[in-house]
Amino acid sequence: MKLTIKLLSDLCTYSGDTYNSVVDTDVVYDENGIPYIPAKRIKGCIREAALEMTEMGADVQEAAELFGKEGNQNSAFSLSNAYIENYAQVLEDLEKCIYPGLKSPQNVLNQYTYMRTQTAVNTETGVAKENSLRRIRVVKKGLTFVADCNWVKTVTARELLGQAVSLVKHMGMSRTRGLGLVEMKLSEEDKYQNDKTAVKWKHVLFDERALHDRNQIHYTIYLKSAMICKSAQGNQAVTEDYIAGSKVLGLIAGALKPEGYEKLMEQGEVIVSNAYVTSGKERCVPGRISLQKVKDQRYDENGEMKIKDMLLTDPSEIREKQMTPANIRYVDQNGTVADVETEISYHHQRPSDKSVGRATGLDGSSFYQLAAISPKQSFQGYIYASREQALRIVAAVEAMGEVRMGYGRSSEFGAVDFTLNSVEEIKENHKMVKKAILTLESDVLLYNEQGMLTTDIRVLQKELRRMAGTEDLYLEKPYIQFNSIGGYNVTWQRRKPAAYALAKGSCFLLSSEHGFDIGLLNGKFVGERVFEGYGELRLEEPANTSDVLVKKARISRAAEGLPEDKSGIMTALLQDEFEKRIRQIVRRIFEGKEADYAKQGDGMNAAVAKLRVLFRTEHSYESMVEEIAGIEKESKNGLCKSLTELIKPENIRDLAEKDMKKTYGSSFSYELSEKQLFQMVYSAYLAELKYFVKIHQKKGDKK
Repeated sequence: MKLTIKLLSDLCTYSGDTYNSVVDTDVVYDENGIPYIPAKRIKGCIREAALEMTEMGADVQEAAELFGKEGNQNSAFSLSNAYIENYAQVLEDLEKCIYPGLKSPQNVLNQYTYMRTQTAVNTETGVAKENSLRRIRVVKKGLTFVADCNWVKTVTARELLGQAVSLVKHMGMSRTRGLGLVEMKLSEEDKYQNDKTAVKWKHVLFDERALHDRNQIHYTIYLKSAMICKSAQGNQAVTEDYIAGSKVLGLIAGALKPEGYEKLMEQGEVIVSNAYVTSGKERCVPGRISLQKVKDQRYDENGEMKIKDMLLTDPSEIREKQMTPANIRYVDQNGTVADVETEISYHHQRPSDKSVGRATGLDGSSFYQLAAISPKQSFQGYIYASREQALRIVAAVEAMGEVRMGYGRSSEFGAVDFTLNSVEEIKENHKMVKKAILTLESDVLLYNEQGMLTTDIRVLQKELRRMAGTEDLYLEKPYIQFNSIGGYNVTWQRRKPAAYALAKGSCFLLSSEHGFDIGLLNGKFVGERVFEGYGELRLEEPANTSDVLVKKARISRAAEGLPEDKSGIMTALLQDEFEKRIRQIVRRIFEGKEADYAKQGDGMNAAVAKLRVLFRTEHSYESMVEEIAGIEKESKNGLCKSLTELIKPENIRDLAEKDMKKTYGSSFSYELSEKQLFQMVYSAYLAELKYFVKIHQKKGDKK
């Protein structure tokens, strides 16, 4: 289904932010500057309408079934953020543009919004209160926003959703003061069947005939919206920067249903690794904690930096150097560093008394923030399964519709593309070595002999000896961090036991005098809850040097020139830039003559006042010049004539057009009529003259 929202008046979806001390109340917009309506706001308005319906006789149980209950019942439908109708095409045009200044978020935002000012009035005096002037940004009326709406479970109250949607007439801030009047409709997909952005789900990209007896299935999660992966402490203001294997396992379990999941696990333990951010099409791995750099060291002009692996560093190499952790979160096999982008969004919960339209901190209301992994990032991981298990998983994943994961997935968060990309046969590459670097690719949970959770590396050493079949295997030069493990089981509605674990990125030098088989440990899992991705190991032979070269990810440039403008956004941005340059040229020309006009004294004030009157009554430059010629007073006539001869709209236009073509190519052309050009040029010119007169009048008063 599609939910459409047409703005019948200006709308302010308050973001909780201010911009550059100029905007007191800002709207919500994405990283490109395109405004959108958060799903949580939309869903809250729909739910409020449904509650009003229950007060008028609608079934309370149906409403609860539809919207869920806090703590023990999920919503029956999911809702995405609402974006402008041609959002995908606008993004495509912006991504192809190579001029960052032209497509800056604030420039793009100005195409869809404008500023309004408001103040508070003293009811006794009728005068504006001191320091009460505020500027609010609003989304322009007439825009249409579209959101995806999908059922996540079967309910009998489907009609109630459509009725509640049609009842929503206002949303956003100041809805009782003229803002936020909307028309909201829920429709089936057929209106959007020819839309290339319409959802077509294909989750399995290989043939099941490619499966082997033992399989490593590669999966990818592409974030279409922000995704919240809560920390183990349950803090909603903090998000993990990876997708835990338990979330993917839960997704598969949900698709298989309880009976199918039980049969899957009866056939042996399925292991789902954590999904880490990708670099290109390659899964990155956590950077080793042993990687350190010289204090204040930076990347060079080529985006490269040579650091040290302390596992292999001789003390003499770093003598008299102050070393600090390199803090490399993730890195690919070529040494390219990858960082995960996260974001924070602000929300509020209204009081139980819905007549109060804001959070007060009382009666269950509050302000809160949610941290999430930003959209448009890909994460990859692996599923380890036998052939029979893999067949069950593939069948279940193929049957999935829309996939949403993480906290808040029924509204705004967690919309993803989940795909099983390829499958490989699990093979062990056996090789006897005496030394190897062991890196923990995920957190490791260990139990000691007394059955207690522990972070004692001697327990890990014992497990590795058992797996490798080598009694003289030792963990040396440990570089360790610890992490708190916990979580929440949605099915049981109980918290998982909290514990400390050896954190991913911890590393050791693994050695044996008699040698050990590296293939028995590399890519294996150790410890507890390995089916959720805990305990993943990576082993590699030590390099001949302690130097490690790391690189920044390269940003690919778009094609040269202006892109084909299918959405119209580039044309609008270019016209705005053209108008901006017209104002700059007017200012530059007048600044060159300021000293001459400063000598005119009070005559300048009268001339500017006359030009301002003529500008309001005349609609072209020629008619203004004719009116000036008819002024009888010679001093005023001459000064007005001099001012108009200085700034001629056609000359300003030619200079601005030449400047634009020099920057953006010969394909640029302006779209202003003669009247529009005159109004634009002289509006900017008179603003300069008014400011000039005001400044020199103050100087005269001081004398």
